[in-house]
Amino acid sequence: MKIFETISRSKTWRLVRGAALVVLLVAAGGAAALVASRLPKKNAELADGGAQAKKGDRFTRPDRDTLVGTAELVKRIGIKTGQAAIPDKPMTLPPFQGCLALDNERLTRIHSRFAGEVVLVSPIDDSGAVPSRRPLRVGDAVNEKQLLAIVWCKDLGEKKSELVDALSHLHTDEETLHRLEALYKENGTSERSLREQERNVEADRIAAERAERTLRSWRLTDKEINAVRDEADRIRKHESSKTPPEDWAKVEVRAWQSGVILEKNITLGDIVDTTMDLFKVGDLSRLAVWAHVYEEDLELLKDVGKLAPLSITLPSRPDHAYKGELEQIGPVIDPNQHTALVKGHVDNSAKELKIGQFVTVTVELKPRDGEVVVPTDAVVEDGQESVVFVQPNDKEPRFVRRSVQVKRRFHDFIYLKAGSGVSPNDLVVTSGALLLHDAMDDVPIGNK
Repeated sequence: MKIFETISRSKTWRLVRGAALVVLLVAAGGAAALVASRLPKKNAELADGGAQAKKGDRFTRPDRDTLVGTAELVKRIGIKTGQAAIPDKPMTLPPFQGCLALDNERLTRIHSRFAGEVVLVSPIDDSGAVPSRRPLRVGDAVNEKQLLAIVWCKDLGEKKSELVDALSHLHTDEETLHRLEALYKENGTSERSLREQERNVEADRIAAERAERTLRSWRLTDKEINAVRDEADRIRKHESSKTPPEDWAKVEVRAWQSGVILEKNITLGDIVDTTMDLFKVGDLSRLAVWAHVYEEDLELLKDVGKLAPLSITLPSRPDHAYKGELEQIGPVIDPNQHTALVKGHVDNSAKELKIGQFVTVTVELKPRDGEVVVPTDAVVEDGQESVVFVQPNDKEPRFVRRSVQVKRRFHDFIYLKAGSGVSPNDLVVTSGALLLHDAMDDVPIGNK
């Protein structure tokens, strides 16, 4: 009995499984029929021998590169055309990432001309809750030639004193020489005494010039050297000195340009030398832009001989663009990132941009001569060539395939070499070019 039950169950299982397979096949057939009924009919319209072909509503191919259809067929499959144009607007390159930096050409390092002790850091008004005077600090704005600090240098004081001493000896010896010359004319002195005094005057003159040249080599101005000469005259005339003792050996440290103090390395009482950067002052009205451009995009920038316009946007303000110019393309490719470093600058007169900010950089290139621009969809590429379909007469649904030479590709437009298949004002297919390209394989040549 168990054997019969087993056989019965197995037969029942086979019947159930067979019925299920039949149901699945029927369902699959229905789905296929439904999908087939909803498929686009454009391929059928393009192919030869379909229902539309019997009505004459299909493409014909009189020669290798020409397709001729009907107005109804062109409308139904959505073919549209537009004019190829001469580029008259700047080409906007794909954006790339970069950062803002200080322009080194607008950075000055302030040194002291002489080693010595810092006796003053210039105070400024602090416009806080309680107005007060405080020393200069990082972030303060300064003007060109503004006094930043004073250094007390004993060497400077000694060299000034040497010039005063040399001038005093020179003046005394010159008076003595004048008296000896008068006596010599009256035979009141010997020629030897006169000649010795002339040598003394000459030695004093050399000493004074040496002391003055030393001060000038230390970049003292004419005004400062004339002040030393005036001091020597007052001492000779036994007049009171007009130069305060604290000013005799002081060295004024002034700003070379207007800008912002970016670095301050001194405090009151520091001993400094001539190689130390006391301050760093940067002009932030223009910032440098450093960006990394991928190697394959350098071809688009290789003709940048003059300044090319650029704009930058900040992550925090993507809707606001800051204008600038591209200046230089680096000569080295990073072997890891395969990028080149490009440099530009951006206007920061409003002081809204900060050094070190990450930015998105967009470069605009002037259109080149000998090119035409068409929409991206107008160019069909099959890996071997790039082609465009041209409609010679806008009144006739006749389309000619032409090979073209692509110069540059962008998101919305492609730039072609003029005369390589398309000329300015030619009507090119901007929608449906891929369908026409496929039809070239479906429609035989000479099809009537």
